[in-house]
Amino acid sequence: MLNANEFVMKKGIFSLREHYDIEDRSGRSLAVAEGNFIQLPAVVQVKDATYGQLIMQMEGKVFTLHQQFTFNDSLGVELGTIRKKIAKLIGEEFWIEKGGREIMRIYGDFLEHDYRMEMNGKVVARVHREWVSLRDEYGISILEDVDRRLVVGATIVIEHIEVAERRSSAQ
Repeated sequence: MLNANEFVMKKGIFSLREHYDIEDRSGRSLAVAEGNFIQLPAVVQVKDATYGQLIMQMEGKVFTLHQQFTFNDSLGVELGTIRKKIAKLIGEEFWIEKGGREIMRIYGDFLEHDYRMEMNGKVVARVHREWVSLRDEYGISILEDVDRRLVVGATIVIEHIEVAERRSSAQ
């Protein structure tokens, strides 16, 4: 996963926990993400599909103004924190920061799962939902040099937040 430029993230349908399979375009399994967004704080781990080694962990913050998750590498070192912008006139926006400095901005149509990730004004990755599939599938394209863990982590968090917000607004 750490070297792939094109991959697909598939969300598990019949799982009590959040589950995602991450594959290359040929269908070879690269990583598995599992977690529990219901527990406090929410925790998701991404592990190598072959050896089961931890690649990264995402942990939600319980009490915060912005919805946010911190990404840590396998040793617990912070890779960054993703936050959702509270108010925006049109659309929605997320950003990732590290050490108090923004390192990535994420723009697009999150309801349709079609968005881009930018660093220093340059598009580094794109995510789009695959519409012809039995379960939710997200095509991820890496366009520039970027930490794939941030891209995968952001995709999982955005998918979770958007689904949770749709669910709560329908009630």
